[in-house]
Amino acid sequence: MFLRNIKGDKVIWAVVFLLSIMSFLAVYSSTGTLAYKYQGGNTEYYMFKHGLILFLGLVLMYLAHIVKYTYYSRIFQIALYIAIPLLFITLFFGLNLNEAKRVLPLPFGLTFQTSDLAKITLIIYLARMLTKKQDDIHDFK
Repeated sequence: MFLRNIKGDKVIWAVVFLLSIMSFLAVYSSTGTLAYKYQGGNTEYYMFKHGLILFLGLVLMYLAHIVKYTYYSRIFQIALYIAIPLLFITLFFGLNLNEAKRVLPLPFGLTFQTSDLAKITLIIYLARMLTKKQDDIHDFK
C-alpha cells in the first residue's frame, strides 16, 4: 500500500498529515464570512480550494522526498538564476494586493509568491557554496 512506499521518518510524515487535517478546521472556521460575502454562502468553495492546494502540496512533497538530496544542489543553482528575474517580474507585473506587489497570478485563481522561492533558493545555494568551500573556512569570520 501507500504507507509501505514512504521512506524516511514516519513520525514526520504523521505530523505532516495531522497538520494537514487540522488545517481544514482552520480554513473552515476562518473563511465563513468570506464565503457569505463573495461566494453566496457556499462555505465549501474555500474547503475544496484548500483541499486541492493541499493535495498538490503533498504530492510535490512526496516527489521531493523521492529525489536524491545531492540533486538539489544542482537544481537550486539553476533556480537562483530563475528566482532573481521572477522577483523583478513580480515588482513590475505582480498583483497589487494591499498596496504591494508580492505575488504573480497563476491560472485557476492561484497566486505564486516569488519571494518564497527566492528565500529557499538562497538558503540552499548558500549551503552549497559553504559545502564546496568548507576546507577553506577556518573560523566564523
